[in-house]
Amino acid sequence: MLPAAAPASPPFTVGIVLYPGVDILDVAGPHEVFGFFDGSVIDRTIQVATVAATTQPIPTSGPLKVVAQYDFYSSPHIDLLFVPGGGNGLQDAIGDTALLDFLKQRAPEARYVVSVCTGGLILASAGLLDGYQATTHWAFIDCLKLFPTVTVVNGCPRWYKDRNRITGGGISSSVDESLFMVQTIVTDLAGGPDAADKAALAAQKVQLSIQYHPDPPFPGGDPCSVAYDVFEPVNAGMTGFRGALDAAIEARLHPAKVTVEA
Repeated sequence: MLPAAAPASPPFTVGIVLYPGVDILDVAGPHEVFGFFDGSVIDRTIQVATVAATTQPIPTSGPLKVVAQYDFYSSPHIDLLFVPGGGNGLQDAIGDTALLDFLKQRAPEARYVVSVCTGGLILASAGLLDGYQATTHWAFIDCLKLFPTVTVVNGCPRWYKDRNRITGGGISSSVDESLFMVQTIVTDLAGGPDAADKAALAAQKVQLSIQYHPDPPFPGGDPCSVAYDVFEPVNAGMTGFRGALDAAIEARLHPAKVTVEA
């Protein structure tokens, strides 16, 4: 009698969490990167799952709508919990109990907890960055600093890793950060003395598959690399939204105070 075949390893699931006002590039970037990730190098298939409170169409920060594959109750096990940033609607997400409870429930089960852009504010609101160093979109660094137990890192990193928490900078960072996560996953799970080489090759294959070779018409793209006359009007244009997020965070951190003042 032939020996029984070894059970197949479960898929490695990247769970991208959606909510009203989510930024479409923050979703599409990682979805493309992980979609091209060949999991055979870690003996796992890679599954990208979108999850939200509902499977009905959800408005994004622009005119497009997205539909999640799973709601919070039907979501599969998530190995990499990914929280995108958002525009209008982010204020509500910061205080959305159902969303925050889902993140708090799934984070301890996940191998990696990741955000990009203002998704870091949602992780912080859920208490998932307490005691960690983190970053977010440059225009909302001061918003992240409102959380007293989160340490905001200096500079303008595209991503920052503190243990199993990986937070990304502004919107376009989603692709760079996701490629870094491919490298990280293979490094951690492939094993063997050549794990680092396997990880580099896996990330480079994905990068080639999506032809990611940035060549913008102008250098820079963050406050660390542009002239003040570029930075100042863009930063000023963020003032209103930054104030709205500050208010949402204060309401989350000090609900009784906000209620009394109201």
